[in-house]
Amino acid sequence: MREKIKKIAKEREAELIQIRRTLHQHPELALQEVETARLLADNLRKLPGITVYEHMAEGTGVVGILKGSKGPGKCVMLRADIDALPIEEQTDTEFKSKNPGKMHACGHDAHATWILGAAMILSQLRDEFCGTVKFVFQPGEECGKGAMALIEKDQILENPKVDAVFAAHAWPTVRAGKIGIAAKYAFGCPGGFSLKIIGKGGHGSWPYECINPITIAVQICSALQAVVAENLDSTEPRVISIGSIHAGDAGNIIPDECIVRGTFRATEMAIMEQIAAQIERVVDGITAMHGAKYELDVFIGGEAVKNDPAMIELSKKSAEEILGEGNCYIIDKKHLGGENFAEYSSRVPGCYMFVGIANDQTEGRFGLHSPIFEIDEEVLAPASAVFANIVLNYFNQETEVEKCLN
Repeated sequence: MREKIKKIAKEREAELIQIRRTLHQHPELALQEVETARLLADNLRKLPGITVYEHMAEGTGVVGILKGSKGPGKCVMLRADIDALPIEEQTDTEFKSKNPGKMHACGHDAHATWILGAAMILSQLRDEFCGTVKFVFQPGEECGKGAMALIEKDQILENPKVDAVFAAHAWPTVRAGKIGIAAKYAFGCPGGFSLKIIGKGGHGSWPYECINPITIAVQICSALQAVVAENLDSTEPRVISIGSIHAGDAGNIIPDECIVRGTFRATEMAIMEQIAAQIERVVDGITAMHGAKYELDVFIGGEAVKNDPAMIELSKKSAEEILGEGNCYIIDKKHLGGENFAEYSSRVPGCYMFVGIANDQTEGRFGLHSPIFEIDEEVLAPASAVFANIVLNYFNQETEVEKCLN
């Protein structure tokens, strides 16, 4: 069966590369993925045995459902995010973005392609298994909305009930031909805040007649770093980062207001709640000390992406059967990026993998969301094969368990 999977993947490689290039040339932002959805749905409809559902997630989601010919069984969901970013591409590839100010700088074009590739493989092998596969192309990952729309409105985890869920990210620090799997947390809990400090403006030569919101902002930013270092459990990963400070437009005028925006991350929800409370305490205390007012919005985006131990073992075994022994490894480091795959994996056992895309020309040149982000296209077919193998191994594993119970 492994050789069949690899053979089909190889036969489809040129087609997959072309699909990915087409997606890359026409990036669309979160919840605006109209042409992206149309291309994916059109390609799914070409595959025997797959029923296609469009306009999911309140608009641009696409779902393909494939039932094995050997009868009902478990249900596995493979998920890809499909939205792009508001970034001007700076690569010199012949298939660079044709949409000004928009780019697939996070690899979602590759994600969609290898899940489509898995659909191609499993469609040809549908007579070999019992069970159902859901191929889910989710919009709006970057804005954090697509997953919950699929879960709540479209009941994507039901009818039939999903037993396991898998996804992967194109990862620039992992070499092409290899896959990394987080030992526990693939992504952290995302959170953020927006703060308006309301002071009293005036001329820079009379600061004693003013309440300088910039001075207050500097003190708040410094105090928040102390919160991370001294007020939280140092054994748990956590971070607060300030990404934006805006105030005034002249060097000799103290402004009335200063806007500060930042993000905070952790792997445990309890730590996130502690950070949120500490942010409010720090802001309230420092602004009061200076006689200023403030408006503060603190939000927590969702759970961390936590890999299930059994799904890790299954994914690693399946990946090595395709890529070769030693080409799938466990990553002990906890990553604090955010991914709303957590909405699925917090409800269903799952595994999120990191597919290597780096080669000798690109390794170390860029990270995620970079205007020069690129992938090694030779990973598309093998990644498709890995996902197909995960599905078949899961079904075979469950079949063997049922035989033992009977």
